[in-house]
Amino acid sequence: MHPATNATFAISGSLLFIGILFFGTGTPIPIFDSTDDEEIQFSFSGTTTTLLFEQTDSGSNHGWAVYTYGIYNDSDGDGSWDDCSSVEISLLNESGEDFHYSDCAASTQRKDVPDMIYIGQFCFNPNNSSSPRCSDGNYSMEASQFVRISQEFEKPDMSVLSSIASWIRDGLVSGVTLICGGSLLFLFAIMLALALPDKKEEPPKKRRSGPTAEWRAYSLSGQERGDDGMPKAFSRHSEKKDLFRKPRKGNVVGGVHKSGGLYLEGWKSEDSDAEYKKKVEDRRKG
Repeated sequence: MHPATNATFAISGSLLFIGILFFGTGTPIPIFDSTDDEEIQFSFSGTTTTLLFEQTDSGSNHGWAVYTYGIYNDSDGDGSWDDCSSVEISLLNESGEDFHYSDCAASTQRKDVPDMIYIGQFCFNPNNSSSPRCSDGNYSMEASQFVRISQEFEKPDMSVLSSIASWIRDGLVSGVTLICGGSLLFLFAIMLALALPDKKEEPPKKRRSGPTAEWRAYSLSGQERGDDGMPKAFSRHSEKKDLFRKPRKGNVVGGVHKSGGLYLEGWKSEDSDAEYKKKVEDRRKG
């Protein structure tokens, strides 16, 4: 396959593997710090207190969320948590009007506080926005069991871009975005495999393991000779002036005969060998 197709298949496979691994095990990918893991700040813990309600912005204060120790369990199957209905609690203003809105339905489960369950809201009814809300002032709270309350405010409306960014972020943390992105890349890789031609592979070049230089021995008596008639092994080491000069015949005046005779002054090259030998013998005897 084409190199671009192979690379796309490899990337898509890696994304799918990582996404399925984290999503299947329920382990969040440690890319961003999750806002859901922020620790809740409690305004009060106990059974009796006086609360001051102040509306900073119109409709932004949602009062207090109420928690008590227990577990989310509906043993009788009536659709309400067992530990929620056993708590008696009230939030009264100076006129004695109660602003505690119990919320024990099984659909209101919250997992933000360990070992505690959400049992309702003060000053704000999450199930009916038209219910009376608290006005600025003091309110007395009494509960039959230990409770903890936390101040809550209305979250501002998010823009479209912020919503998309939040959706992508949550998907990256859970692994869903990686699975979707890997699937799209896998489909794109299939399209590339159909569209791009296969790359023709060139045959591998043979490499010699030993030395590549070629050596050849020449003999002086061999048949391979150069243009000068001399064996190549000899002619390569001979100087040019020696190769092309005219060879001497016999001895010259003041020279030495080719046979290694004595030096004879006045001897000419045209003299015969017999006379030469005679002169040599006479000189040795004399």
